[in-house]
Order: sequence, then C-alpha cells, then structure tokens
Amino acid sequence: MYRLQPALQNYAWGMTEVLEDLVGLPRSGAPVAEAWWGAHSSAPALATAAHHDGADEAGLHAGDSLPLDELISRIPEAMLGSELAGRWERLPYLLKVLAIAKPLSLQVHPTLDQAEAGFKDEDSRGVPADAPTRTFKDRSHKPEMIVALTPMTLLAGFRPANAVAQDLVWLGQPCTRRWAEELANATEPTVALGEYIQKVLRDPEAPAALEALVEVGGRSGVPESLAVASAAALEFPGDPGALVAIALNVVRLTPGQACFTTAGVIHSYQSGVGVEIMANSDNVVRAGLTPKPVDIDLLVELTDGTPTPPPRVIVEREGAVTRFPTPVDEFALSMVERGSAAFAPGPRIVLAVDGTASVHGERGSVSLSRGEAVFVPYGDGRLVVDAVGSTFVVEVPVPAV
Repeated sequence: MYRLQPALQNYAWGMTEVLEDLVGLPRSGAPVAEAWWGAHSSAPALATAAHHDGADEAGLHAGDSLPLDELISRIPEAMLGSELAGRWERLPYLLKVLAIAKPLSLQVHPTLDQAEAGFKDEDSRGVPADAPTRTFKDRSHKPEMIVALTPMTLLAGFRPANAVAQDLVWLGQPCTRRWAEELANATEPTVALGEYIQKVLRDPEAPAALEALVEVGGRSGVPESLAVASAAALEFPGDPGALVAIALNVVRLTPGQACFTTAGVIHSYQSGVGVEIMANSDNVVRAGLTPKPVDIDLLVELTDGTPTPPPRVIVEREGAVTRFPTPVDEFALSMVERGSAAFAPGPRIVLAVDGTASVHGERGSVSLSRGEAVFVPYGDGRLVVDAVGSTFVVEVPVPAV
C-alpha cells in the first residue's frame, strides 16, 4: 500500500482553512479549492510506500515516494491488474475534495469521441499541452459525481423551456421578454435551449438583463433559479454566464446526497464541501462565471439541450456501506460508515473524511486518520476497510458477466 499526499489547487473560488485542516497542513490564509488524490499527470498525488521488508515491485523501500502516475507507469499490471492496464494504461479515475466559497465556472464536458477528436485536432495544430488556450488536455471524457460533506448548492442540467421563460419575465427587459417568448413558443425545446445559450452570451443587450438579475435577487418571493443566478451575477459582475444559470436546475444536497453529471450537461457547483469522483480527465469547456476563456461555438456543439430532472443519485445502502451507482466504467464510489466492508482486487483509493479507518490488504495493513488516504494496488488483493466514522473507497467496477 501507498500513503497519498494530495495535490492542492489554489483556485480563487476556494475556501480558506477547510482543506488545509482536512489534510493536516498549516493554514496559509489563501483560498484552497481542491485536493486531488489521483494520478492525473497535471497534478498527481505523492505516493509513499507504507511498509516493505525490502524494495517492492516498483523498487521502493518503506518511506520512499513517487508521484502516483509515475509509480503506476513503472509496473502497470501489478498496480492496475492486467485487464485494466491493457485497457487504460493508467488509473482511470480521479478523486477530489472540493471546498467551494463562490461559484465554479459553468461548464460542460465532452463525450469520449469528442475528446479524442478534439485532442487530435489541437495536437495537429501544434497547441502545447500546457497552453492556457488548450481545451482538450487528454483523450478522455469526464463523467463526474459530487457527494456532499456539508450542505451544497449546485446547478445541473436544463429546466423545461417554459419554466425558464416564466422566470425571464421577472427581469422586465426587452431582451428578456423576447427570449421568454421564444422559449414559451418553442416547438423543439431542446433546440430552443441551445439557442438561448448563444443568445445570452452574445446579445449586446445582455448587460441590461444582468443588471435586472442582480436587482431582482433581493426581492421577496423570487423564484429559486433567479435567486441563485442573481447571487452568481454578484460574484461575477458583467458575466453573461449568470443568464445561462437561470436555465439550469437548482440542486440542493444535504450531507451524504450526490449528483452525477455526464457529457453534454452544463453544470456549476455553487457552494459547500464535497467529495468528487470523475474519470481521470481535465477536459472542460466553459460557459461563463469565470475569467477563463469561453468558447461559445464549441460549448453549443458539446451541450445537450434536453431538459432533464435534477441529476440526483439514488444511493444503495447495505449494512455499513453506502454505494453511489453511476453508469460509467471508470469508477465506483462507496462510503463505509461505522463498520466493515470488503472490496475485490483492483486499484483502489481509500480516504477517511471523518474519524479513523483501518485498511487491510493481503500484504499488510494501514491505519488512517481524518484526511488521510492510501492507494491499494491490484497486487494487494482483496481489501477490508474498518471505519470508525466515514471513509470513502473508490474502485473500478467489475464488468457484468
């Protein structure tokens, strides 16, 4: 097993203190937005050999450290298992904890085919891998799920076109009345919502609509979607992404509840602390609420404008284990609370978020305190987790026979 030291991300939307307290680092006073426990090449966790009598298969003695992506690349079959090593050649998931003080950018992620095509296109045009203008940083899609550790507010997926139209009327501007009429009379709501995004991001009258949105947010009885979008507009003055936010479902999560977003679904996390699991990718196309570039044409191309209910996850509970099922191949997330659970061989990350845990593999055991994590490779065989508190376990789903 390998203890993991996460890579911290100091984005401006992060909270102060929360993640540093979680992982046991001194408080810097600066925003710390994300802690990454994973093997993405841009910010891999640092893996330290937990215990060995001599050198392990990767050549590490107890206490020796390597970035997790480099460790896996040394002996991929021992780390991932031959089947996963042949399929992905790397850890297929990325585990994070997010601490959100103000809204993240409105964003959408590509499908696998879109990611592959976009990556090849940017490579062929010579766009450097680390360039700020690079959109496709890898060949993967990025389905993702957030599990709330505190109350959270999210935006995810389109609301019905007529509901968006009713809220736009509150703003009382010529452009918002025009947008509302077009949505209310739309014969193809999916197309109409996609067109709405283009309109609000490009319309020269959008600044007046934004001023009205900020003003209306302080009224009593304002619809929830307008209230949340108004709060976002206050955080990002002049950003028309707040008008896109009006069209999205507001999702309120209490601790232990989860939301899953797949390719083509515009979403934005607004506030709170949560555990996030995703495919091992950093492909993001932004729609606003950010100082970073917004590619409107690509955004519209990738976005699925189909109205959907809020994408909550229906959890499954059995004994001490809560499972958060998702329709993806790259990850499966479980939470063990005040009890024990067993997990099949595979590349697993175990993270204690509350209390302590003991992690037992076939080649040794590790004790975890709050905020500590361990990578358990395929070669460590069957895994048993004893949790005193709450501990998350990420694994790769076993294919159905």
